Amino acid sequence: MNDESGPIELAFPELQVADWPRAVRWYVEVLGLRLVLEDVANQFALLEAGGSRLALKAGGGGVGETPTVRLVFRVRDADAERDRLITRGSEVSPARDHPAESYRSVSLTDCERTPITLFSWLDPPNSAQA
Repeated sequence: MNDESGPIELAFPELQVADWPRAVRWYVEVLGLRLVLEDVANQFALLEAGGSRLALKAGGGGVGETPTVRLVFRVRDADAERDRLITRGSEVSPARDHPAESYRSVSLTDCERTPITLFSWLDPPNSAQA
């Protein structure tokens, strides 16, 4: 934090991807994120995921290389999202409950093998979970 210029705010994480057009299509058509900005000339896309944003930029290593990030999205119903993603051709893990943390999750990978977790709260969130 910088007192003179204000707090530092994370604008968005940026994933570098090997096949940019394919990755953009996957995040929009399969995962259901909204395309906010698409700069085809520079192969950059900004996607909206609820109140957050995610950028995709061409320039990653080869598809299937060991990822260095895992994306975690909160959803209303992990089971319903699992069913929706399966109908779109994604392989999604069975849902798992995590009672100690009061959430349910499913896991999958994107078209470049980036790990993704979708979770929903088992109980209404309190201020610590929101």
